[in-house]
Amino acid sequence: MEVGQVYYDANSQWLLNLVLASMILGVALDIKWHDFRAVAKMPKAIIAGLTAQFLFLPALTTALTLILDLPAGIELGMILVSACPGGAISNFVTHLSGGNTALSISMTAASSALAVVFLPINFIFWSQLNPNTALMLQTINVDSTALFINLLFVLALPLAIGLLISSKWPNIAKKIHRVFNVTSLLALIAFISIAITRNQEAFLSHFYLIFTIVLLHNALAYVLGFLSGKFAGLQQRDIKATTIEVGMQNSSLAIAIVFTQFNGEAGMALISAFWGTWHIVSGLLIALTFRRYFSATSAIPTQPNAK
Repeated sequence: MEVGQVYYDANSQWLLNLVLASMILGVALDIKWHDFRAVAKMPKAIIAGLTAQFLFLPALTTALTLILDLPAGIELGMILVSACPGGAISNFVTHLSGGNTALSISMTAASSALAVVFLPINFIFWSQLNPNTALMLQTINVDSTALFINLLFVLALPLAIGLLISSKWPNIAKKIHRVFNVTSLLALIAFISIAITRNQEAFLSHFYLIFTIVLLHNALAYVLGFLSGKFAGLQQRDIKATTIEVGMQNSSLAIAIVFTQFNGEAGMALISAFWGTWHIVSGLLIALTFRRYFSATSAIPTQPNAK
């Protein structure tokens, strides 16, 4: 069973890249250099979260695709999402849960910066370990160098510009960030709408399959984030942050990559789009659960003791 392939208008690729770059810029405007310096103060928490995000999640995702034997496009979409950094909305959800928001912001900053290198490496490496996805990559003829260069322009450059503005002109950064808060959400909705509309027939035909896979995959990500914090001996506020950060991937980045690098391949687009919708719902549910059953942990000091 194959989901199929939908070709996206190549003339619109520059617009997608521009929108995505503006979303990354919006994230960067809310990141300060001291967020990166904070990494040195809580290395155990940062390492635990990033290891789960960049190593264990792609590895277990690949294992899951081998076990389930899904259509190649869906499997490739799952691996792509797992290789993406955390999304900016994870910071808000962590705050809502009573978790360590400073840790969440630091992890988002670190993962966004590291994704420039690790996303293409992770994606290509793990995709090659699955015969179905490896064959599909050869069929599509993915250029890893082009993918890396594309990420430099839509991820690294806006991240650097945002950090510069935030450092030099903090008041301007705050004003621009308020605008990007709205436009980023609208852009995510637009990406999801495009993916589903362009693949409407495939979406309706494979709705229950995609729904089940995304629920299972997303649950796996949350469990990994939780266990990474638990095994690292972190405080509960920090465990909340690692759980949510690993469980909420930057799926809008995945969708943009699907349309700009994979001609809007249906299986990849639908998995990425459904992730973008579902992880917001699941993140809020996780946050409310944490807040209800672990509310006492909100009294723990902001600075973790992890060394």
